[in-house]
Amino acid sequence: MQPGSNHPSAETTHWVVCYRVFMLKHFLFLFLMLFALAAHAGRFLPQNVQVGQVNGHNYPEVKIGGEVYRLAPGARIYDTFNRSIVPNQLPQSAKVFYQLDPGGFLIKIWLPTPEEEAGMNR
Repeated sequence: MQPGSNHPSAETTHWVVCYRVFMLKHFLFLFLMLFALAAHAGRFLPQNVQVGQVNGHNYPEVKIGGEVYRLAPGARIYDTFNRSIVPNQLPQSAKVFYQLDPGGFLIKIWLPTPEEEAGMNR
């Protein structure tokens, strides 16, 4: 600032703007890297997950293998991108990972990714 003036000089303003642009670029870079790492991390399935083949469903029942299970209240079904889907989006025939609650109700179902499905066949 020049003596007796309440306004910053053009040079000071220039450096403040450059600093803000520099910081904004770095913040955006770190923000995008955070989301890229989270997306690349994949998903983790519980150790007690079971593997089966859906052979039809009629809400709230799902036939996996030879057993007919009932969806638990609040059951979650996840697609290959780990997004929660509604029961009518579950394919009539598909390989799945599933988890039962202590009462024997289906509490979670995961549709496997192609990589996970290849691992199911081993």
